[in-house]
Amino acid sequence: MKKIINVILSGILIFIAFDLCYAADKSKALIRIAYPSVGTLVNGQVGQVLEKTDILEQNGLQGAVTAFQYGPPMMEALLSGKIDVALTSEQNVVVLLAKGFPARVIASLGSAGRLGLLVPVNSPIKSILDLKGRKVGTVFGSSAHRPILVWLKEENLIPGKDVDVINMSGGELNAALVNSSIDAIMSWDPFVEDFIQKNIARLIKAQPFSLAVIMAEDFIQKNPEAAAEFLISLKEAALYMATHKEQVNNWYSQLCRLDIKSIDESSKFNTIYKNAKTLSDIDITPTEDFIKTLKDIADFLFTEGLTSKKADIATGVDLELIKKAEEMLSKIQYDPSMLKVIAE
Repeated sequence: MKKIINVILSGILIFIAFDLCYAADKSKALIRIAYPSVGTLVNGQVGQVLEKTDILEQNGLQGAVTAFQYGPPMMEALLSGKIDVALTSEQNVVVLLAKGFPARVIASLGSAGRLGLLVPVNSPIKSILDLKGRKVGTVFGSSAHRPILVWLKEENLIPGKDVDVINMSGGELNAALVNSSIDAIMSWDPFVEDFIQKNIARLIKAQPFSLAVIMAEDFIQKNPEAAAEFLISLKEAALYMATHKEQVNNWYSQLCRLDIKSIDESSKFNTIYKNAKTLSDIDITPTEDFIKTLKDIADFLFTEGLTSKKADIATGVDLELIKKAEEMLSKIQYDPSMLKVIAE
């Protein structure tokens, strides 16, 4: 009888413990995070850190972290309410804001490397002018779309008339370049670096581009503390990336199927990746130059008829949330040694 009572009591204690754990989990705000699995650099590595460590949990968050192949599908997920925040790049957020979706750009992790025009290594193309009468592939609506249109216009070439600019997925672009079924493609790091390292392609022209973090306004309004805690987590994840390069690049290499050397070399365009040693080295506040770039993109997309409305960047960038996060962070004694890897 005593044994039976002990078994019953043990069972009750197990259920109580389970309920307490469940309640503890429920007390943590759920945040659904999207990051790019195939591009873009730094966002991809930081996304892996958020997914494979307990950083979110240590900051009082219950994270659901999902990898998307490219930016546009992430924006669609944000539009449809399937995620709360996306780690993406400059043009993607402008396109989303132009659609009138209530969201805010809350941070930038800095440079994502290069957007570049690539041609097969044996191609006769040497300049933008040589593209006349040829086909160029890019991902419409992505950060790789606008530069080729700008570069063509600078040389008085009309897209769609003098040069056929074709909408393709990222995977299709890479395959088309490898098998030379297209004259040129617009790509981005780490693919630009990988193609050059492997002597598959030559770089005709390039420009830098920036990363952007965008969050649904509804989430910010309903969970202001959790939104700030996410930014703290983002800074901590960026530091982990910068101080554990070999480990994190290995994770990302397995995900995106790219060479670790290409990932490392092209990530060096990013100041956080290259130089950060402590949390104070990491500034993810949207800068004036970054905001100006967003405004320039918004102007261009609207003028060219690529968006039906001009994105309101002035109201689309939230500088208050990062201030709140920094204030919260100043009251925390951060210890990076407390972080744990929860998945390899």
